[in-house]
Amino acid sequence: MNFIDILIIVLFISILNISVYIIFKKYIYGKPDAAMKFLTINMSKDIVWLIVSLIIIEKTKENFLFIVICFVVASLLIYIPIIKLINKS
Repeated sequence: MNFIDILIIVLFISILNISVYIIFKKYIYGKPDAAMKFLTINMSKDIVWLIVSLIIIEKTKENFLFIVICFVVASLLIYIPIIKLINKS
C-alpha cells in the first residue's frame, strides 16, 4: 500500500468522525435515545468508510490489518468522548 492510500483512508475516517461528533453534539445530545441515534449514525458512517477504503486499497493481508487497526483506533477516539457526554446527562 502506498502512502497516498494510507493518507486518504486516515483523513477520510477523521473527517467522518469529526462530522459525526459535531452532528451528535449539535442535534442529538440531550434528546431521548441519544445513544441509540448516535449508534445508528456511527454504524452507517463505518459502513461507508469501509466500502470506500476497500475500493481504494489492494486486497492483501497487510492492508486488511491496517483497515482493522484504523477502525479500532477511530472507534475508540469517537466512542470515549461520546460516552463521557452521555454519562454527564
